[in-house]
Amino acid sequence: MSASPTTHDRWRSLAEAAGHVDPDASREFPAGVDEPPDFGSLGRRDALKLLGASVMLAGAAGCSRAPRGKIVPYGVQPPEVTPGVAQHYATAMTLDGYATGLIVESHEGRPTKIEGNLDHPASLGATGVLEQASILSLYDPARAQGLFRKGLPQSWRKLTESLLAVRTASGGMEGLHLLLEPTSSPWMGALLARLEAVGAKAHYHSPVSRVSAWEGTRLVFGRALDPVLDLTNAEVIVSLDADLLASGPFHCRHARQFAGGRRVRRASDAMNRLYVVEPMLTVTGATADHRLRAKARDIVTIAAGLLREVGGGADPVASLRAIAGPLKEWHEAAELTPWVRAVAKDLLGRKGRSVVVAGDAQPAVVHALAALLNVALGNVGQTVRFVVPAILGAGSVAHGLGPLVADLDAGRVKSLVILGGNPSYTAPADLDFGRRLGAVKTTAYLGAYENETAKSCEWLVPLAHYLESWGDTRALDGTTSIVQPLIAPLFGGRTPGEILGVLLGHPDASGYDSLVDHWKTSRADFDATWTGALKQGLVPGTAASTEPAEVATKELARLLGAPPGPAAGLELVVRADTKVHDGTFSNNAWLLELPDAMTKITWGNAALVSPATAARLGLATEDEVELAVSGRKLRTPVFVMPGQADDSIALALGYGREGEEELGKVGVNAYLLRTSAAPSFADGLALVKTGEKRLLATTQEHWSMENRPIALHAKLGQYRDRPQEVSGDHSPKRTLYQLRPDAPNQWALSIDLNLCTGCNVCVVACQAENNVPIVGEEGVRKNREMHWLRLDRYFSGSIDDPQVDVEPMACQHCEKAPCEYVCPVGATVHSPDGLNEMVYNRCVGTRFCSNNCPYKVRRFNWFDYNRDKSEPERMVMNPDVTVRARGVMEKCSYCVQRIREAEIHSRIEGRPIPDGAIKTACQQACPSTAIVFGSLGDPASEVSRLHANERTYKLLDELGTEPRTRYMTRLRNPNPELGG
Repeated sequence: MSASPTTHDRWRSLAEAAGHVDPDASREFPAGVDEPPDFGSLGRRDALKLLGASVMLAGAAGCSRAPRGKIVPYGVQPPEVTPGVAQHYATAMTLDGYATGLIVESHEGRPTKIEGNLDHPASLGATGVLEQASILSLYDPARAQGLFRKGLPQSWRKLTESLLAVRTASGGMEGLHLLLEPTSSPWMGALLARLEAVGAKAHYHSPVSRVSAWEGTRLVFGRALDPVLDLTNAEVIVSLDADLLASGPFHCRHARQFAGGRRVRRASDAMNRLYVVEPMLTVTGATADHRLRAKARDIVTIAAGLLREVGGGADPVASLRAIAGPLKEWHEAAELTPWVRAVAKDLLGRKGRSVVVAGDAQPAVVHALAALLNVALGNVGQTVRFVVPAILGAGSVAHGLGPLVADLDAGRVKSLVILGGNPSYTAPADLDFGRRLGAVKTTAYLGAYENETAKSCEWLVPLAHYLESWGDTRALDGTTSIVQPLIAPLFGGRTPGEILGVLLGHPDASGYDSLVDHWKTSRADFDATWTGALKQGLVPGTAASTEPAEVATKELARLLGAPPGPAAGLELVVRADTKVHDGTFSNNAWLLELPDAMTKITWGNAALVSPATAARLGLATEDEVELAVSGRKLRTPVFVMPGQADDSIALALGYGREGEEELGKVGVNAYLLRTSAAPSFADGLALVKTGEKRLLATTQEHWSMENRPIALHAKLGQYRDRPQEVSGDHSPKRTLYQLRPDAPNQWALSIDLNLCTGCNVCVVACQAENNVPIVGEEGVRKNREMHWLRLDRYFSGSIDDPQVDVEPMACQHCEKAPCEYVCPVGATVHSPDGLNEMVYNRCVGTRFCSNNCPYKVRRFNWFDYNRDKSEPERMVMNPDVTVRARGVMEKCSYCVQRIREAEIHSRIEGRPIPDGAIKTACQQACPSTAIVFGSLGDPASEVSRLHANERTYKLLDELGTEPRTRYMTRLRNPNPELGG
């Protein structure tokens, strides 16, 4: 293999880049990894982190057996259930009001696995990490269990009596206010309209999630609109602080369409180009061909400079003449002119085949500038279209939290019903929402947990999980889905629609009946479409029509004021976490233990600081600092992060909880620094070292590859001019024996690094499919994490502004597997169809196989993490996969259970397995289609073609292990004017 693709030095941490040697590097495992947890300091929270791990058996020697249990057969077997055969149902998950279509696997009425719905526009068959892990939240024993009033159990009848009293109050529900999460449900919209008709003085509020985007389009087009991207033909993509490949509505669709423009099979293939401007390193930024570090406050200047270069020059387009003067001032204020000019030139060269995207964290003016850029470039109707927002109340900011707080302060709120969310935790700190709730006479909260909001309310009603609920919801483009349950509410949960039904005078009406009544009324073809909508997961023909994007010139005059001057000092940036979101998933152990895609931090958050800023302030990773902004203070650990913008301090939201969700208490609560005037970033941050240290659980330096060339990359031009320099070595190696596979199918995997974004979805999908346990914060610190699949993240180049490469790493299923030679009991063996198999009941835990594995992909189950789980926690287990006890080695199996199931069906039906019929869990979840699985026994299979591709290489090929998993070199498409 040519050395050209690996000429850059690789490093994963600043210590590694500086050449510091880890004292544990020569050990197979770090010191203390085989020691049991510290019982003296193990509290309830830590016990819950282990999800029922039997700490009393942690120090026992040898292996343990799974506890005995009784099998109880059906008294009368339901006719639609065949034991052992999974069923699949379509539904949808709503986040921030927008839907993602899903297919859920169920075993005997028990949901166990989530996949994407191929027919749904937001999914296209893929999922995100939140959708994959949401199944664990269904079985969370910490969920609110039962209805309470002031901490005492109450009946549903008592609640309905209280709400009906509010309904019959004099003056038509005078003083009744509703606070909803953002919703796009047509059913909920109809219920709210009926409620307003019945009680003219009832009000509803919603903390709208994309208010800056809607306000930006209002400035340009005169009304609130949602941009819907189509990246299929986008040759140049510019992201203005938008992590469009890993978060937000339609991110699965964006990743799949983006990957379509990166799929290079021959040197002559075209490839799109991605520019990203952002303050903190994201999945999208790490994927970019060119990434520009910039403080969040400076992105508006860059956007204005781009617009000036694209359409506001000597002959501006007509729609931009009204702001040509202000644009000139902003352009002259920009300090990054060479970068702006190069990007603008690239955009102008691809009019109608480019797109500019603004992130939700940016102010309205940036969204307005992005919309104007797309207008000036002729992208509207090609790569972006605008639709009426699906979210209820999107056209009016009067429904936000601000008006509700004003009514609370004025004493106009007599009764407040909160339907979902956790506003006492997530509301801006200056609103002090929890304290204001105490002044309301009657408060009822429909919530999933006994959290911060529940403690401030009179009534707590358990919220049904979406897999327990009937409802409807809409995607970003307006496509409507029916939400259907797969299981009865485990803890007596109710839905927002049922609470609204009570207020409408129907306390005994079920959510299903109310939903069906709405659809019967609203659609004349109900009988013909209802069953089909349930099966397909969407209602055909409901996508929103494209709205005309005519620039409202009268609004442009107030679009830009004077350009902001340079801000001295530090900037605070707060963002929803990619794992726990706004705190909604802060009790989900899969997500808490999932290493952050870029920092690799687990079980908490930290203030991200650039190396240059850290050096200037004398900071190091795990130093504790006190952050102060706008009179509010917070103590947090520091993490020195390459790629972070200088003088910009970033902190993830969603941690530091104070409710009953014990796991969510890890980390610090960044909401304490967030204000309504500066919801995403703020100037004037003061930072002071406290002199203390706070440990972080990070996998950043675990399982070192000892600087061996693994994640290869090259430039597109290099591949076109000299393809042999980025080719893998496909020549046969000398061997002492020949392989003679005797099965018709020879399974293998291909991973195209050019498509992989490092979004982490594959890791969670593998965990859900294969019953992979979590080990807790202490276990991660001791290198005990059990993930069968990990995402190695490598830096190269400058420590301040490095290039990032990501490589999924799991068992390579070597033809000549080093682990097999050394196992004294034959627990790791080779199958006739090419799998490296683990026989759990043979393994005695010598760990010789792990020591002999050059890829470090085998995980030893130090403790029986699955023992003593509660009954709900056991329900999430996949019955097709063995639940391992203590003392055995685990690793990727290519989802052998799926392979064997397909083989059984093929034998019964008397036909060969079609190519693509079997998908591993990681492959099925991957939004960017980077993973392909199939049989090398079929020369025409996709995996056979990819293995023969000139970009394909074998990992550590010089060792002669002949891995069945192979990789394709990552290519970048740099702009020659920016230094390539």
